[in-house]
Amino acid sequence: MDVNELLARYSNGETDFRGESLSGINLSGADLIGADLTGSDLHSASFIFAYLNRANLSKTNLIGAKLSGANLSQAELINANLQDADLHGAILYGADLRGANITLANLLDANLISADLRNVNLAGANLRGACLRGANLRYEKRCYDGANLRGADLQNTDLRGANLNGADLSRANLRKANLSEASLREANLTGANLSGADLRGIFLTDAILIEANLSQTNLSNGKLERANLTEANLTGAQMNWALLAAAVLAKAKLNKVSLKSARLNRADLSRADLREADLTEASLIDAYLGRAELRGANLTDANLAKAELSSANLAGAELRGATMPDGSIHD
Repeated sequence: MDVNELLARYSNGETDFRGESLSGINLSGADLIGADLTGSDLHSASFIFAYLNRANLSKTNLIGAKLSGANLSQAELINANLQDADLHGAILYGADLRGANITLANLLDANLISADLRNVNLAGANLRGACLRGANLRYEKRCYDGANLRGADLQNTDLRGANLNGADLSRANLRKANLSEASLREANLTGANLSGADLRGIFLTDAILIEANLSQTNLSNGKLERANLTEANLTGAQMNWALLAAAVLAKAKLNKVSLKSARLNRADLSRADLREADLTEASLIDAYLGRAELRGANLTDANLAKAELSSANLAGAELRGATMPDGSIHD
């Protein structure tokens, strides 16, 4: 079917185009609000500035489609194949993309506010400057897996309040991304680059951040209970008032990090580099700091009750008012 026939049928009130062969069709600027394109072949179709609000595009083939600037707000794209599609600046506000394949797609500056991205495969996608505020990428047992964002480029992306529970962000580029108040419980961020990202108030409970780059990030008020940060780079990070109970920070780079009033009870900080770290009033009750490097660290009024400090290097550390492992107060 060509574009003229499709638009003529639509203008006459027809909305059922299920299973149609529309490969290469040019629907730029077309109004197809409410159209049902379930199972249609839209390979290499162009939807630039098209209006597909409330359209049903589930199980469609949109590989290589040119959707730059397209308006797909509230569209249903369940299980759609958008591999390598050009979605530069596309509006996908509130769109339902559950199970969609969006690998290697260009989503530069795209609007994905409140979009449903559960079980979406975004591996290698370009999401620089995209807005995903309030987007849902969560993990649901027996229903949807977390979104696949392995190696995705999310630099400068707005992910405020996004639900990324269980998402795979391993090796993803999240430099300078805004993830404040986002939830990443049980997410995999192994080797991810979060340098300079805003992570204030973030939920990283049970998340995996092995070897992740979190240098210069703002994790103040973050929830990182039981998070695995083994060998993570947190140099110069702001982690004031962060909750890190039972977190694993073995061999982590924490030099010059600010952990004022942070809660590190039962945390594993073995062999961690905490040189010149600010741990003023931090709680380290029952924490393990074996062979930790604490030269020049500020532990003023910190609570180290029952903490393990065997072979830790405290040369030049400030311990005024600190509660020591034996319960005594350092003068």
